[in-house]
Amino acid sequence: MRLSAATFDRSGQVALDYAWRYGPGDGPGRESIAYDDSRWIPVKPALASGDLSPGNWSGVGWFRRHVLVSPDLQSKTLALRLAAPGSARVYLDGRLVMTIGQADNAPPEIQSLRRDAAMIRLNGSSHLLAVRYVYPRGTPRAAQGIGFVLSLADRPAANEVAHPEWPVAVRGAVIALPIFLALLHLTLFGFNPRARENLFYALEMLTFAGIVLREYRDVLLPTAAQRAIAERASNALPVMAILFGALTYYELRTRPWPKSWRAFVAAGLVLYGASHFDSRLLDYGWMVYFFALIVEIIRLERGKTIVKREGTRFYLISFAIFGITVVLQILVNFGVLESVAGVREVYVFGILASAIGMSLFLARTLGQSRIHEAESRRKTEELTQARDLQLSMLPREMPVMAGLDIAAATQPAAEVGGDYYDVRPAGEDSLLFAFGDATGHGLASGIVVTAAKALFTSLTPLESPGILLAQCDRAMAGMHLQTLRMCLSLAVVSTRSITVASAAMPPLLVFRAATGEIEEIGAGGLPLGTRMPSPPQEQSATLADGDTVLFASDGFAELSNAAGRQLGYDGATAAFRRCAQAPTASEVIERLLAEASHYRGAHPQGDDITFVVVKVN
Repeated sequence: MRLSAATFDRSGQVALDYAWRYGPGDGPGRESIAYDDSRWIPVKPALASGDLSPGNWSGVGWFRRHVLVSPDLQSKTLALRLAAPGSARVYLDGRLVMTIGQADNAPPEIQSLRRDAAMIRLNGSSHLLAVRYVYPRGTPRAAQGIGFVLSLADRPAANEVAHPEWPVAVRGAVIALPIFLALLHLTLFGFNPRARENLFYALEMLTFAGIVLREYRDVLLPTAAQRAIAERASNALPVMAILFGALTYYELRTRPWPKSWRAFVAAGLVLYGASHFDSRLLDYGWMVYFFALIVEIIRLERGKTIVKREGTRFYLISFAIFGITVVLQILVNFGVLESVAGVREVYVFGILASAIGMSLFLARTLGQSRIHEAESRRKTEELTQARDLQLSMLPREMPVMAGLDIAAATQPAAEVGGDYYDVRPAGEDSLLFAFGDATGHGLASGIVVTAAKALFTSLTPLESPGILLAQCDRAMAGMHLQTLRMCLSLAVVSTRSITVASAAMPPLLVFRAATGEIEEIGAGGLPLGTRMPSPPQEQSATLADGDTVLFASDGFAELSNAAGRQLGYDGATAAFRRCAQAPTASEVIERLLAEASHYRGAHPQGDDITFVVVKVN
């Protein structure tokens, strides 16, 4: 079939209801453009009466259709719409673009139609649509057929918003966040084995990472073998997540532990072991186990064994939010709710709420002045390890690129600072720089930096800085981090030019070797997570031999001397002019740090100071 503007009806739609090539069963690589489907039979995908005899439908099958696109539709944004009573994964040119239902085990009551849409662009003249469709055998046939209907619309509805990249970034961040938190709490436990809540919470976060990986395996894992391994390895993880969550609660709120903990742990281990022999036990077993935990917590909170600790309110509130999201997820799984605010993976927000609540609890606990000296030393050691983990997120070595001399340094003012920088290749002759500052200090800002690190790692560096920054903003807003914010600049630098997009960061300074002048580029914008009204503006400038670019956090300009007077941005610019003529980027940073130390004298440093210098040579 050839698609053109003329094929759309008056409502701006065209149904792709003609015959597709059909292959029964399942198999790897069927979504690939290179897969040979020449022996597949032609079948209309609606699978209405007469399209395919009941004996020929095995419960799962693949449908493929090659489509030619005329020039008037190429590069135009279209709405790809799907309606089906079963479950489906839709691929465009081998890339997953849409999923409805539980793609591997559709529930019995799936006769009602489910609908979804995805925004796509058909760049080029030839494309492949592939659909993996599930409708279990033995399930009553829906009146309209047991198959699906796929259509295109050239006038997207108001609720059909193009999100081609940022869901992958969000999902990558959602997996990376519990992993980083697990590493953080394992580090804290290693330096203070008495704080066992860190161990239990780290194990809980690791199990959550495995659960989310299984949920998003179709997007994040490239091969069918990897997806199958992730599914088998994580079937019983919900039980273990509940178990480790219970142990975390016992350690935080009870002294000594109630006698019921043995029965609760034994029940979890029995359910976990039995599920490996009969996976059907998990269909309802984990739900019963979770509600048993809720009953246990309510019982203990009303009793007299509770230990009052500073900051546990944050943990309890976040746990309550997590419990609500799990209940909503159960309602979505059973089809009582189609989604919650358009989101089917509701429990993911519960994981984020739990992570923030636990981190705020630790921040409050570590900040209490009433803890005696030995306890204070222990907490100082824990924060030192958290700082080391925070600093380990920064690149150990700067990349080497002909014509660019790069150096970086950070001088934190607190144990765990909020400054962040990173760099990665953006093509053969350019680099993508990230330079940011999380609001506040301590563990909470460390969590935001962790999320920013995960987002930066998941970006496609070939896009422009403005587009990449807009993707980060949508992803950070989707995490619902409340008052936690991340200011960030993204810049693409080569030996010839620099292009910058900024989200509430100070401007970059460019020293012109030929004239000795300083230029400012890339200031302004709103912090990430505030849902920018439009893509951030980009600013570009040419670079010449000897020019020097400075990324500097606001801690430099906000340095105060003994008289309480700040250095200011004019003072920072003047200091950079004095230092920029050093022969190497490393020497420029050494001179800048010396300028900062000389200016503040004995006055304490109030904020982190971070420099990244790029010299064109």
